[in-house]
Amino acid sequence: MSQAVGLHILSELYACERLYKYDKQILSAKVSQLIRDCHLTELGSLYHEFEGGGITAIIALAESHIAIHTWPERAYVTLEVFVCNYTQDNTGAAHQIHDSLVEMLAPGRIETRALER
Repeated sequence: MSQAVGLHILSELYACERLYKYDKQILSAKVSQLIRDCHLTELGSLYHEFEGGGITAIIALAESHIAIHTWPERAYVTLEVFVCNYTQDNTGAAHQIHDSLVEMLAPGRIETRALER
């Protein structure tokens, strides 16, 4: 394939001391606003809050998806942002969503891999 179809950013966030501030309603509102700000299309989402405060969030986009899994008891989050470039280059949108979520969660340490697909 000569041109990448999109950017897939995978991160592990450690020492996220702000996790206690986010329940599924707050997280949902913030993620939906980021999607709108980036001019992407949210097709649907599932946010599940576990007893003890952990959240699993899967957001389907016309341009691909976002996945967030939190473990507040470990101050740990996995974050996945995959945004395709079908009608336009959405690389900037992928970075903006990823970076905004990282900033919001304020990890003490982060490990990130970015894959052009």
